[in-house]
Amino acid sequence: MKYLFLIPILILLISPACQSDRKVELDSHFLLLDSVIHKVEADLKPLEEDMSQLAAYSSALFEKSDSLVPLVNEEKFLTDDNGFFYNAHDNGKESTVFISLLAENKNRSVREVFTTEWLDEAFREITETRPMVCQVYFNSSSNFSRLYPPYDLLNSIEQDVDVTAFNFYYLADEVRNPNRKSVWIEEVYIDPVGRGWILSLIHPVYHDNELKGVLGFDITLSDLMDSFLENYDKKLMLIDSQGTVVAGKAEAIEALSLPPLKNHAYIQTINSDSFRREDFNLFKSKSKEVRRMASKFLLEKENHHSFDMAGRLFQAYCRKMNIMDWYLLDIHD
Repeated sequence: MKYLFLIPILILLISPACQSDRKVELDSHFLLLDSVIHKVEADLKPLEEDMSQLAAYSSALFEKSDSLVPLVNEEKFLTDDNGFFYNAHDNGKESTVFISLLAENKNRSVREVFTTEWLDEAFREITETRPMVCQVYFNSSSNFSRLYPPYDLLNSIEQDVDVTAFNFYYLADEVRNPNRKSVWIEEVYIDPVGRGWILSLIHPVYHDNELKGVLGFDITLSDLMDSFLENYDKKLMLIDSQGTVVAGKAEAIEALSLPPLKNHAYIQTINSDSFRREDFNLFKSKSKEVRRMASKFLLEKENHHSFDMAGRLFQAYCRKMNIMDWYLLDIHD
């Protein structure tokens, strides 16, 4: 009995040590997440400056339209029996260009196609110097599109497509982007020309206070995952502000009991039209624990959560990105 008084003393001595060890463990996980986010944003952030410069250059082209239009070789453009106007881009060094059949003033659209012909060189330079960017484009308010690298236009696009109806256009318009700055499209979407699930940076182009069109840089989520997440031996995943997994390692996806992945490769799932966003939304998971984790991170703004899945104890760590409303998670067991 005379040694019982030592027990509280030992507890007091051990407790701070345990708390200190726990803090070190937490700090190590957050340090990892911070380093990944820093690396991602170190590559993504410069794209905003590139985009601003490209937008300024595009505006300057419209300023010089009268002198530029006569310089264009009109013979490389074709018009089919339906009146669909496009270029042949036979040499593979030019953008794919077309004017939608929905264009209200085709003569105006043709003139603007000729005006923006000099964007092709700038587009090529962007894709060569920024490997993350898989394609660059300009979609016009007069309903024409210019996109590089070129693609199989006639087998990819409906001739009466409205290029202003996509979020990679209207999210930069006068109403949704009154500041006329670069905008990250944080809700990923399927690329109309077949490059899978896409993250985009867009920027409006104005001339004489009129919106002439919207520039865009596209990054495929598979490239994003290859560049960053696969370089770490951790169960990492990116989720958007709605709780949808936008990129992640297969181990992390499976740890949360999300739907079976095609050939166990998330990269193939996001390249497939059969991918359904709601299937990969943490708030819609069949697991109460996963839903609770999503709530802790996205609604209550916590950064650490413990949960049990099928008898396995997991620790989840979360950090919010800076340039987008996305979150990086480390699912640790």
